[in-house]
Amino acid sequence: MSAACPLCDATDASVLTRGSDLEYHTLPETTFTIWRCTACGHGFLDPLPAPAQLPEIYPPTYYTVNPDSPVHFADRLQRLKLRRDVGRVVSLTRGRAIRGVVDLGCGDGERLARLGEVLPGDVELIGLDLQPDPARAQELARRGVGVVQANLEEDLGALRDEGHDLVIMSQILEHLRDPVAVLRNVARKLAPGGCVLIETPNLGGLDFRLFHERYWGAYHIPRHFHLFSRATLAAAVDRAGLRVVRRGFLPGGFFIVSLRSALGLDSVARSGRFGEFLNMRNLPVVAFFAALDMLAIVAGRQTSNQFVLAER
Repeated sequence: MSAACPLCDATDASVLTRGSDLEYHTLPETTFTIWRCTACGHGFLDPLPAPAQLPEIYPPTYYTVNPDSPVHFADRLQRLKLRRDVGRVVSLTRGRAIRGVVDLGCGDGERLARLGEVLPGDVELIGLDLQPDPARAQELARRGVGVVQANLEEDLGALRDEGHDLVIMSQILEHLRDPVAVLRNVARKLAPGGCVLIETPNLGGLDFRLFHERYWGAYHIPRHFHLFSRATLAAAVDRAGLRVVRRGFLPGGFFIVSLRSALGLDSVARSGRFGEFLNMRNLPVVAFFAALDMLAIVAGRQTSNQFVLAER
């Protein structure tokens, strides 16, 4: 029996993969299914974890808050990624009047703070996050960044209607239960001519082709509820009343996570097992797989990470 596609409502879907949480071993008694819609190609998890299970599927060992995780970025790599992210935002928005930036799922808020340093003029900087750190929020306030605790699916009330020039959604859309509904809400918050910059996994690339049957890192079971192709991301943006103005592919870290899963290595902590050199602190390894993605992009091929700049 197939599941109904949450993007186009078609009722015919095939199984992309079935499995449990290979990275953090949460909900160990549950086997999840990721489907792919036969009509539009969208990938989606069905059924979804219950809202009450969110604290369990994002445990204290999760890589974003766990420095001991093998996929937690090394400090040097984090600085390089941050510089790349800020440079891409500046490049993609060049020629636009950016008087206010909102980062949905802002994490530590450093990207917003750096953008405030490089964007011209006095720019309003607002970050929304489900669980912001209070001490970090105070530090960011001193750097001109306002941090608001909010559930993106339930409440964007901290944002003014038609009041923001740029909204950033980096690696957040795939975690949402109803991404189109959130994008519609975001569209209402954009000033006329304002834009949203989305970064999300792509159902494509060499690592997807090699590992799609079970171990592809971007499955991230059970935390990625939606997996977009280039076409279905554009369709979601269009259904939200936005227009794609730029799109492309980016390097991603999913190849390393895929290999770790295939070797039976998790994302909780490094062990003494074979293959542990495949981690985000091993800069030569990270550079090698980033170079593979860059070569694919130069050759006009897909990677497993994509971006879209969409305009109201």
